[in-house]
Amino acid sequence: MTSLRSGVKLGLMNKSLNIKYQGETYRDDRIFVMNLSHGKVEKNSETYAKFILVTFRNSIKLVATKQHYFDNKEDAEKYIKQVEHETPLISQNGKPLPIPENADKWEFWLNWLKEKKFHSAISGYQNLPYYENSDGGEFGKDNYVTAIITEDNKTIIMEDTTKKQ
Repeated sequence: MTSLRSGVKLGLMNKSLNIKYQGETYRDDRIFVMNLSHGKVEKNSETYAKFILVTFRNSIKLVATKQHYFDNKEDAEKYIKQVEHETPLISQNGKPLPIPENADKWEFWLNWLKEKKFHSAISGYQNLPYYENSDGGEFGKDNYVTAIITEDNKTIIMEDTTKKQ
C-alpha cells in the first residue's frame, strides 16, 4: 500500500480503490454514493410506487444511510443534479470537490466522475456489495427497492438486485 498522506492509504481491491480514512475502509474517493431505483414505499398498510434514491456510505460494507422518495424520475434526477456534486471526498478531507466559481457544477462533476471512471446516480449504475458483484456495481440491473416505514418512523430497505430479462 502507498501512503498518500497521513490517514489515507490506497491499495487495490476488486478493481476499485481500497482507501483507509478515519478508521473506515472506503471503495473509492467518495465518502457517499447513491443508487436510484424503481420501488415502493410501504407505510401504515398503504403502498406507494416511487423512485427511491438510497444514499450509501461508500465503505466496503456499503451501508445505507438515508433515502429520498420521488413520484417520478425527472424529480429524482433534478434533486441528484442539485446535490451529488456536494459529495464529500476523502482527497478533500471530507469536503466536496472544489469547483471553479464560473463552472457549471453539474458538468464539472460529471467530467470529474468520468476522469475517475466513477458513475453518477442518474447513469443507471447500481453500487453493489462486493459479495454480489466483484467490481462493486454494474449497469443493467433493474433494481427494485422496497422501503418499509415502521410505526416509529424507521425505514427498512429491501433491495432486489436480480437481473431482469
